[in-house]
Amino acid sequence: MSPNSLIAAAGVAAAGALVVLRKRTIDDSEVCLLHAPQTATMDDGAKLLDVVNAECPSLAGPATARFVPSMALPTADLQTCFSAVRERFGRLRLVEYERELITTKDGGTIGLDWSLPLAQMPADGRPIVLLSPGLSGGSQETYVQTTVKRLTSEPYNFRTVVVNFRGCAGVQVTTPILYNGGLTSDYGYAVDHIHRRYPSSKLVGIGYSLGANLVTKYVGEQGECCPLDAAISVCNPYDLAASSDALEVPTFRNRRIYTPAMLLGLMKLYRRHRKIIETGPVELDVEAINSISSIRQFDDLITARLFGYKDSTDYYRQNSCAQFMAGISIPFLAISAMDDPVCPEDIIPREVFRANPHLILALTQYGGHLGYHENLSSSWFERPIAEFCAAIFRHTSA
Repeated sequence: MSPNSLIAAAGVAAAGALVVLRKRTIDDSEVCLLHAPQTATMDDGAKLLDVVNAECPSLAGPATARFVPSMALPTADLQTCFSAVRERFGRLRLVEYERELITTKDGGTIGLDWSLPLAQMPADGRPIVLLSPGLSGGSQETYVQTTVKRLTSEPYNFRTVVVNFRGCAGVQVTTPILYNGGLTSDYGYAVDHIHRRYPSSKLVGIGYSLGANLVTKYVGEQGECCPLDAAISVCNPYDLAASSDALEVPTFRNRRIYTPAMLLGLMKLYRRHRKIIETGPVELDVEAINSISSIRQFDDLITARLFGYKDSTDYYRQNSCAQFMAGISIPFLAISAMDDPVCPEDIIPREVFRANPHLILALTQYGGHLGYHENLSSSWFERPIAEFCAAIFRHTSA
């Protein structure tokens, strides 16, 4: 066989393999729902699962409840890294915000980014969706902006507000502490402020990644007294120690991609606000901090010290949200990918989802961590988020 014939044959074989792989991906793309045998009853008497099946096509139905990754981003790593790579070439500006700064009881500052801007939207009782970004993130994150854009557009027209915690997204640190993944007092302060400002509006809280851990912990702590009407968790770590351990595994992607990227954001946050942090009563080991090379070391040397935990293990143990989920008493949707490289699927507390009638887990085969790119301009999870919010608002009383 001639060289040209060999090349042609190899090309045909490769094309065939790609077709088979793509078909397998599509076949495995169905969304799997995990829930209790009997789900909770909504305010109007409807069952939570019946509402999801009838009104959330992206979550229920063999033809529509699917996530098929973009052919350009077929792997978990590509799905996870795409947004960050895209933002290196220019941060997207998809929505317009108006910032409101609120001061906590201890003098800390939280930034609430409203969209549409308050002046462009009447002060009516329309539903409000609160979004809490992931590790050191804020309202500028692409996954936040694309969700906000969908929620504030037709046919939804909701009011949205991004909760930017201390030091994040340009919010100044005004006390000698930053924030952490379990600081629900700050989140609760923001929720209470929003509820007072719009007392007749229904509220849904969304959390992404570490923000999902915080929101989940909050609604579990609040139990039947939770002021939110529902909550949504996207790519939740559930167990902070296990997620940290997953990042400690000495793989190429952990050592060269994920840990450096996440640590870069944390160290920028610390260094940007170092002067005000050093005015506090806690003395930090600056020399050791300058040598930090992992998330766990950051939490040992900074987070645990600032918040009075013994070490990172103690911080993770007290703030991992899985232990609080039994107390959740509002409709709660969780979206997770089985190929998430940051929050491994084996740490998802499936037994809790099977036991608590208020919880529904939407599990996909693909998606990576905060990826879910079915094309290069949007993320799939925006659709089930919007559908679930709309369904909740239709079936809950003010």
